[in-house]
Amino acid sequence: MNFKNNEKIKNFLSDFDKFVEYLSKRDVTLGKATKYISTKFLFEMNEIMSIKQIGVSSKSNQLSYPMIHLFYSLVVESKLFVELKVKGGKLALKPTERVVVFKQLNELEKYIFLLEILWVDCDFERLEFQSFYTLNVFKVVIKMEAFHGKKANKPIYIDEFTREISTLLLYFSYFGVMDVIEDVEFKLRYKIAKGFFVKEVILTPLGEKIIKILDKKRNLTDWNINHRKEYGEWNIEFEEEFFVPFKAIFQDIELEKTLPRRKIKFKDGIYTFKVSLHKETWSKIQLSAHDTLHDLHILIQQAFEFEDDHMYSFFMDGKPWSKNEFKCPLDDEGPCSDEVEIGELDLIEKQNFLYIFDYGDEWRFNIEVFEIKNEENEECNPKIIESKGERPQQYPYYDDEW
Repeated sequence: MNFKNNEKIKNFLSDFDKFVEYLSKRDVTLGKATKYISTKFLFEMNEIMSIKQIGVSSKSNQLSYPMIHLFYSLVVESKLFVELKVKGGKLALKPTERVVVFKQLNELEKYIFLLEILWVDCDFERLEFQSFYTLNVFKVVIKMEAFHGKKANKPIYIDEFTREISTLLLYFSYFGVMDVIEDVEFKLRYKIAKGFFVKEVILTPLGEKIIKILDKKRNLTDWNINHRKEYGEWNIEFEEEFFVPFKAIFQDIELEKTLPRRKIKFKDGIYTFKVSLHKETWSKIQLSAHDTLHDLHILIQQAFEFEDDHMYSFFMDGKPWSKNEFKCPLDDEGPCSDEVEIGELDLIEKQNFLYIFDYGDEWRFNIEVFEIKNEENEECNPKIIESKGERPQQYPYYDDEW
């Protein structure tokens, strides 16, 4: 399989490199609620891409730019970039040391690494950029059967059933796995101004081989981490590198390296967390690496004078209701907050995550890893060390006549 002369893949990798460089040279801030890239950067990003999204303006949000939305997901889930606070207290995407390692890979190794992040690390529900459909692992597994055993360069007509994964098919087209033809008539018939619906797919010769490997040797239900987390796993490791079965299909370029999966090592020390309800209402809480997230929950309840009478969850990616979640021990499904020690979470200073208490009222607290003192074997009893702002009323008093 000739990889070096594949122009579509060259353009895809070139655009991804441009995206990485753009993020690296600026404080690209994120929206407070969605954690998506602020609109003021997106239009400019789009202009430097070889594959440009049409029909957008300076006010269009991230979901209006499918390729940029894909690139955002890839850099975040691969830990090439992390969310950190910058001047003014806003969150921005900042590069990690992994960007340097990524740049040292050859083009094929970069390509397969990005395919791995898409298939293994991404939450398919958050990959969806249009509101007409929802993506999930089971839906993808079932609907991708339409392409199993199909030959390259032959049209595959997409029925209404398979059209529901149009987003993933579009992403695969960026990867050069397939060419897709949009169903414009469908949009006109149902008067849909925005959206992308696939009418026809043609697998590329490379795509035919990749689809076969993904089906036979990298089954999505076994390899997608977010899917497995949904069923109670959290510290997930694989016996073999993702790229191994792909080596057989390339002769013109070596495929030997990738970015290592970050095996979680226990990080001892004393952790200080800044737990904020609002900018002016916060508490700093100190725990040891051997305390659990449930211990952190207890101290948050004490710090904000709540009654600890509802369920709660920690979302380690800062995104509410994501699958990167540690649940209340009373929940029927794990992983649970009392099963993981702070030192097992691979936390870094300035990292932020989310704590939601009471699924009805949804009290949301931002948690910043304020400081980590790498002092082994030093005793630290969980404690509240500082607070600012008036404590909120968990159950505000209402006038009887209301």
